[in-house]
Amino acid sequence: MSFDELFENRSLVASKLKECLRDKGYTKISFAKKANISRPTLDKILNGSLASKAAFDRHMQKIIKTLNTSVDDLVLFSARHEQPITAIYSQNTPADHKKSSTACKQFDLLMDIVDLCAIYY
Repeated sequence: MSFDELFENRSLVASKLKECLRDKGYTKISFAKKANISRPTLDKILNGSLASKAAFDRHMQKIIKTLNTSVDDLVLFSARHEQPITAIYSQNTPADHKKSSTACKQFDLLMDIVDLCAIYY
């Protein structure tokens, strides 16, 4: 898929980007800050509701550069559900941080709740 086709396929891009961010351990806030995109704009991209093609293209270029990926890799992204997330990127996480098994279970439960909210809201 070419970069110009991304805007017409916003809903696919949104779902793949959500999977990619979750798989790489980013929160919306941490990724928005790292990609130099406002959180509301990232939300619009993740909901597939950004109406301006120029703004969409500009922000997608930042996203693809930040993720160090290509358009095709993003569109064909498949989450690695069998591998647990080892760390959440945050401003104050120590470099050698390891999540405990309790934290992993709680995080998985939280992600299930977030998925349910995404369905209903």
